[in-house]
Amino acid sequence: MSTGNINLGADDYGGSRFSRFIRKCNQFRSTPAAVLTVSTMAVFADTVVYGLIVPFLPEILQEKLGMSSSANGILFGCFGLGVLIGAPISAYISDRWQIRKWPMIIGLLGLGATSVLFAFSNAFWELVLARLAQGISSGITWAVGLGMIADVYAGEEIGKAMGVAFSGFTLGYLGGPVIGGAIYGSGGTHGIAIFVAAITVVDLAFRLLLKEPKDVKSAASSSSPSTSSLGQFQQEQLLGATPGASIRMSAESEKYKDADVVVSHPVVIASAGATGKAISVVALASSNSVNIVAEEVRPDTGGAKTDIDIDTDIDEKAEIDEKIIETASVFGADNAAPAPLKKRTTMWDLLKEWQILACCVATITVTGAAGAFEPTLPILLDEKYHLKSTIIGVVFIAIVIPNVIAGPLAGKITDNDRVLAYVAPYGRFGFIIIFSLLAAIAIACMGATRTLAGVIVDLVFVGFLAGFAAVPIMSAMGVHVHRMGGDAYAKVYALFNIAYSVGVIIVPTVLPPIMNAVGFAATMGIVASLLVLGAIILAIIPTRQLLRYGRKAYIGENARVFL
Repeated sequence: MSTGNINLGADDYGGSRFSRFIRKCNQFRSTPAAVLTVSTMAVFADTVVYGLIVPFLPEILQEKLGMSSSANGILFGCFGLGVLIGAPISAYISDRWQIRKWPMIIGLLGLGATSVLFAFSNAFWELVLARLAQGISSGITWAVGLGMIADVYAGEEIGKAMGVAFSGFTLGYLGGPVIGGAIYGSGGTHGIAIFVAAITVVDLAFRLLLKEPKDVKSAASSSSPSTSSLGQFQQEQLLGATPGASIRMSAESEKYKDADVVVSHPVVIASAGATGKAISVVALASSNSVNIVAEEVRPDTGGAKTDIDIDTDIDEKAEIDEKIIETASVFGADNAAPAPLKKRTTMWDLLKEWQILACCVATITVTGAAGAFEPTLPILLDEKYHLKSTIIGVVFIAIVIPNVIAGPLAGKITDNDRVLAYVAPYGRFGFIIIFSLLAAIAIACMGATRTLAGVIVDLVFVGFLAGFAAVPIMSAMGVHVHRMGGDAYAKVYALFNIAYSVGVIIVPTVLPPIMNAVGFAATMGIVASLLVLGAIILAIIPTRQLLRYGRKAYIGENARVFL
């Protein structure tokens, strides 16, 4: 049918251009991309504030307060200690009640206030207190922010998403010194305070506009059944008992898009006489009303589906189970029973998983090695090359740009199943091991470099290699939690943040006095050894698995699972 020549104005599409823009923005705030944008901005704001003080901290401590260079490490250690306090508490609250938005807002306000306090501190104890409070706020932002990303990207695209977030981290963590040096050189501590206030206001606006990720999950049209409440791993376990059957989570359908809470109770008929059929029962809770939806797929009828809806008022969870059994009986499933509600995953449960524990070790070594430059490089550039704080900040660009490029690239590559299969059973761990060793070589070479140009070239290599080593850690932790049921994303990234903080506490605290005693070259040798040690520890269990099962066990349809 021909439509002819019709000129449509903005009003013909449902309002003015401005109103259309507002509607698009409102739609965007309910998408996974919005969650990723806000989380990346949050990580950037947090880490840029963390790194702002790097160029001028020696000047404040040594010249203004008369402290030794060891005081540099103490302040960085206080920040890490604050993270140890803030991350686990916020992760427990966030996962327990499934709230992400408001802990993020509280963390941002705390970070802004404590950073301004730090800029105007006149005594060392004030700096210590402000840095500790900064760490607590940072722990909240990291644990909840990365958990938000895993909420909406858990599955095949988590590596790409974590790569983007890592780029925000890099821009802030390593770009902070660049910005801090420039601002302090022209505006002093007052300029730093104004910058922190401005970035806090902008970030706060984005965090306020974002919807809770649990609402984004149900509203995102890009969500597939594999990212539903059950998760791909659990669906595969259910369908394994009923070949040829399929399960559709009705909570993802348009009919139930407004449900506030989704509680999944899969019911599977696994008996020989069940003709391979599967039933999925979903309880959709909205206020005090629960709508139970059951779907049956019969392979022997060409995939024909039968739906039944039961609307009822239920106050107790136990009554939901009874209704599920009643619903299943409609399909002749007398022997069916609802799957028991899974116990909440604790941090201790996560640490008992060797994959998570190995990721924590890798986080300590990789981020610890990257953090080694903050307390040591400014001292080297000041004492040996006589650079001013502004130029010291510019030197850090050499590590920032390649690190930003490496993050998304590493995420994309490590999301590719074919690429991971080439390095099975090491998988993502293989990338962490390889690039940790390469970064160790680059850091050792930096210690032997005698010129400023050589230092800058080495920083470029270290930035790229460290980025490739770090991103697979973040995605591996999210993927493993997804396989465990997906109820502990904030907790697992709290562990990541704690491990990161352990590296931040230990490495910056011990390196300045070591550098004073043995020099920069030997100090870089110690840092390189730390990366080698982490790579060896990470390779132990995958190597044992390879020797025990052989390479063929990780190839084909029935391949063993690896990260």
